[in-house]
Amino acid sequence: MTGTVSLPLTAEIALFARAAGYALESLAEVSDADLGRPTPCGDWDLRTLLLHLADTADGLTGLALTGELALPSLPRTDDADPAAVARDRLLRLLDALTSAAADDRPGDQDRAAHALAAARGGAIEVALHGWDVATACSSGRAMPPGLATALLQAATSLVEDGARPGLFAAPVSVPPDAGPEDRLVAFLGRRPAAGPHGWS
Repeated sequence: MTGTVSLPLTAEIALFARAAGYALESLAEVSDADLGRPTPCGDWDLRTLLLHLADTADGLTGLALTGELALPSLPRTDDADPAAVARDRLLRLLDALTSAAADDRPGDQDRAAHALAAARGGAIEVALHGWDVATACSSGRAMPPGLATALLQAATSLVEDGARPGLFAAPVSVPPDAGPEDRLVAFLGRRPAAGPHGWS
């Protein structure tokens, strides 16, 4: 693996690890009583969101290992403990990415490129869903400002308007003095207050 690949790979996977850490902390607070709660994700309840997160992690793991983002043809619907499933899949994805960063075999640039793509998109997706989970559970768990700032920088370069349909809603306006977490989730189509009185 050459330096031109390994340096950005290491940085992107470090950012993904921070995003995954935040999401895992949010998942740790989910109880069975929370699974029917509404979420910031349209009509999805928390159970549906957690199973989507698990499916997404599986798809990103496939991208990291093979270069193909292969989501399940049918979404998960009936896992007894969706928070545990999401945790397991996130940890498997994190392991796949950290293994790619640690493996610096010369000439293996395809694997590095696959892992880089999975880490870049995955960090944004995983952290956003971590925020969705925390919001649905009313846990008050804030995204670390440094993480939110780094993800906002990544999102503004990766998320183009033409690519939003099916992934993210249109950006939501926020006050000029909004913090990095609010600006990030608003850019990705979430209302920072996550309720009927949120900003519009």
